[in-house]
Amino acid sequence: MTDIQIPFGWNAYQSCSAISCTSPYITEQGIQYWSDTNIVISLFFYVTLAGTYNLNLLSTEVQREAEIQVSIQSISYNYYANFNTDSLNLSLGTIKVNNPGYLQVQFKGTNSLVNQRTGNYPQLNALIIQNVQDQNAFTFVQDSFSSSYGRRGPSVHLTYNLQSYNKIQQFYNEVTIPKFWDAVGTYAMAIGFSYGYLGMQVNSESERKIIFSVWSPQETDDPSQISPENSVLLVSKGNNTTIESFGNEGSGGKSYLVYPWVAGVSYQFKLVGQPSTNGYSIYSAYFKDPTKFQDYILIASWKRPKTQEYLNGIYSFLENFEPEKGYISRKAYYNNQKAIDYKGKNVKVLSAYFTYDDTASQQQRLDYDGGVENLKGYYLRNCGFFNKTSVQYGDTFVQNS
Repeated sequence: MTDIQIPFGWNAYQSCSAISCTSPYITEQGIQYWSDTNIVISLFFYVTLAGTYNLNLLSTEVQREAEIQVSIQSISYNYYANFNTDSLNLSLGTIKVNNPGYLQVQFKGTNSLVNQRTGNYPQLNALIIQNVQDQNAFTFVQDSFSSSYGRRGPSVHLTYNLQSYNKIQQFYNEVTIPKFWDAVGTYAMAIGFSYGYLGMQVNSESERKIIFSVWSPQETDDPSQISPENSVLLVSKGNNTTIESFGNEGSGGKSYLVYPWVAGVSYQFKLVGQPSTNGYSIYSAYFKDPTKFQDYILIASWKRPKTQEYLNGIYSFLENFEPEKGYISRKAYYNNQKAIDYKGKNVKVLSAYFTYDDTASQQQRLDYDGGVENLKGYYLRNCGFFNKTSVQYGDTFVQNS
């Protein structure tokens, strides 16, 4: 038998049951400065092996008196933890797990007189699980992995298999995010290629964007370091498009349209790419809202230096870029793909194959899925700690014609 420690800083989130809350700090040191009884802290981990396990709560600070309700609704576990000044490792009793899957352990401060008298709740550092026969039976984000990417959750991708890859000049895709699946931090990327990507984002509760980015051939995360001969140049842009540079994930030119797209509507995207003069290629992105206008509108057109290529490596992805929202599930459908070569000939899209990022490949999180629903198209799903599906890396999906 052995113990495992699940760190809060890599596996916990906060939600609020009131109109407004005083949020705690969730850092790699754990949960700190937590005093609002409307806040619920949720810690997630996956269990594959049935059994009875002991739970302990670890803190690295000298505790003040406090009472916290600890619960796991899916297995009807409920416990009131009473801290005192000596409790750095506090027993939470036992849990019995019968079925494999994700468990959500919730921590909520009570309205007891003790809590009202002492202010902040104790710092939460790790949940200790004892009586473990096999450490591999538990999956959670390890503290050796990136806490940011771990809390964001896995990114999932579809790469399109074409009948021919010769000089593809245009690619079309249609993206639908179902109602109630459009959480803040969602990026449903419609058309990606070797040098950039185009798609739709939820940037905040009040702002959404259509975004098109093209990487510079110079490998750097700092856009200020790009030399003039490696700069991506703007050719033209839409009337309301904002232009700026980007960094941190490579560098290049970024263009976006602040646009109030809504869940449940199928939006259309078009990407055009071809060689130009003087060693450049031009890549142009277009967007169509079928409920507002009849034709595509231009987002932006960029010239990429040291490039003489059409479109290649065409793919889509779904990601969450907001670590605080990694406990909310997202889903997107990708449908009606069409490819056209440089001669204007239609090129058939045969299938799409599924891949994911390091968060999934290193088994830090298992909440990823992809497939095909023939009336709605290919789909991708991630985040939210839903139970593991049967999809595998490299699985190929084919829509019935």
